[in-house]
Amino acid sequence: MARTKKSAATGSTTKKRSPARKTPPGKANATEAVSAAERERMIAEAAYFRALGRGFQGGDPIADWLAAEREVNRLLPPSAEQRQDLAAYEKLRTRVATSLGAARETLSAENIRAALTQAVEQLKAAGEHTADTVDRVAAIVEKDMVGAAQYIGSRAEAFSERAADLFHVWKDHGSEFLGGATQALGDWLKARREGAKPVVYRTGEMASAGMLECTACGERLVLESAAHVPRCPRCHALEFRRR
Repeated sequence: MARTKKSAATGSTTKKRSPARKTPPGKANATEAVSAAERERMIAEAAYFRALGRGFQGGDPIADWLAAEREVNRLLPPSAEQRQDLAAYEKLRTRVATSLGAARETLSAENIRAALTQAVEQLKAAGEHTADTVDRVAAIVEKDMVGAAQYIGSRAEAFSERAADLFHVWKDHGSEFLGGATQALGDWLKARREGAKPVVYRTGEMASAGMLECTACGERLVLESAAHVPRCPRCHALEFRRR
């Protein structure tokens, strides 16, 4: 707390300022937003000290940078844009799941397509996020749906497993309903003309909680909650698939 000191000569009162608290090198206040330029500066500084630590002998500048990037990203909170994207992503997933869960009798590829379309329109109308943000997260939610539909295939029992993702809302329905659901999902994939293309998540994209596997080396990552996908910690590759 700042203290006051009265001058004997003038009778005026002045404030003695407390010393400013400094953030230790390589650390960040979890409540403070960090700009992209500042984040890059911190990565460059961390990479420099890695090279300095070995006397600038040997090593690989690219490896130093990637290691520093992982270190800094662990220390820093998500950027404001990343937080906005994650919030919009979670809201859109919830709206899609609610729309899918409303289906009680018959299902079709059009029902599935409409669930996403209507959820996108509702989120835009709510005005909490920009149209660009909603469109950006909609592409990821659609990717989630494609991956889950590919996994389910023709197996009605797959709806009871975690990998059913957004379609888990149907898991307690009867066998007749689930049989129709697998047919609807297959028709939806065919209508998109990308049903057979394997779904991959790239570094920087969002993904829901679950396990991801590096397509290059097989390293597995477990996301405890929705997050932006990092680089592979083993080989630094940029693509993952669901496991």
